Amino acid sequence: MSSFSKVLCSLGLLVLMVALAGYCQTAAAAQNAGGEKMTLEVWHADSLAGPMNEMKRAFEGKNPGIIVNLTSGRSRELAERILKGDVCDVFAPSDPAVVKNMFGTKVGSKDAASWYVVFSANELVIITKKGNPLGVKQMTDLIKDEVKLARVTGEKDMATNRTIEFIKRAAAAEGKPDVSQRIIDRAVKEETIPDVLKAVKSGKADAGIVYLSAAVTVADETDIILFPAKVNLSENIRNVATIPGTANNITSANHFIKLMLSAEGRQILKKTGQPPIVPPIREGNVPVDIPLE
Repeated sequence: MSSFSKVLCSLGLLVLMVALAGYCQTAAAAQNAGGEKMTLEVWHADSLAGPMNEMKRAFEGKNPGIIVNLTSGRSRELAERILKGDVCDVFAPSDPAVVKNMFGTKVGSKDAASWYVVFSANELVIITKKGNPLGVKQMTDLIKDEVKLARVTGEKDMATNRTIEFIKRAAAAEGKPDVSQRIIDRAVKEETIPDVLKAVKSGKADAGIVYLSAAVTVADETDIILFPAKVNLSENIRNVATIPGTANNITSANHFIKLMLSAEGRQILKKTGQPPIVPPIREGNVPVDIPLE
C-alpha cells in the first residue's frame, strides 16, 4: 500500500472514531435525559413533615438527577422497619434514643446505625380553630365544657407521653395541677400528630396539642398558643439524623444531611418551627465530613 493510501486509511479511521464518539455522547445524553432519576429514601418523624418538605425542595433544586422520597411516620415504627431490612438512606426520628437503641444491632452484615447528629429542637403547643373563637389562652382553659381537645394516644407514638407531661407541667405552672387529669381524660383520642391536625381543621375538635413544627404547617388555618420553655418540653424534644445500615445511596444521603446542617438548612428549620441546634450534637462514629458547626 502506498504512503498516500495509508494516510487516507488513517484519516478515514480517525473520522470514523470521531463519529462514533459523537454518537456515543449523543446516546448517553439521550439516556440521561430520558432515564430514571436516582431516588433518595428519607424517613422522618411525623413532626418533621414541614421541615423535610422544604429540605426536599432545596435538595432537589441543587441535585436535578435525584428525587427525594419522603416517608413520614412514628419514629419507633420506622426504626423497626429499618431493623427488618427496609431500605432507608436518611433516618430522622424525633428522639436520639430511637437511633441509640439501634447501636450494636446488625442488619445483614452492617450496623443498623452507629452514629447520629442532633440537628434541631421542637416544642409542644396548643392549636385552635382560626380566630380562637373559644378564647383558649392557657392550658387550664381546656377544662371548659365547651372546649373539645384532641391529643395523641398512639401506643408507639412518643407524642402520647409527651402530651400528658405537657398538660401536667402547664396546669401546675398555672396553679391548677388538680385539673390536669380531667383535661387528659376528656380529650378526643387520636393516633398521630397528623390526626390531631385534621381533627382541629375539620371541626371535630376545638383545640389540639401538637409539635410547633406541625402547627406551622397549618398556620393559615389555625391559631398557635405558645408556652414557656420550662413547660413546653423543648429541653427533651430533640431531632436527630443518621444514615442507617440499609442505605443504598450513602453519598447522596451524606449530602442531604450536610444541607440540613448548613446555613440554608438552619434557615429552613427556623422557618418551619424547628430551632436548629448549633453546633450540632454528635454521637458515635459520625463521618468526618459531617459539619461540626
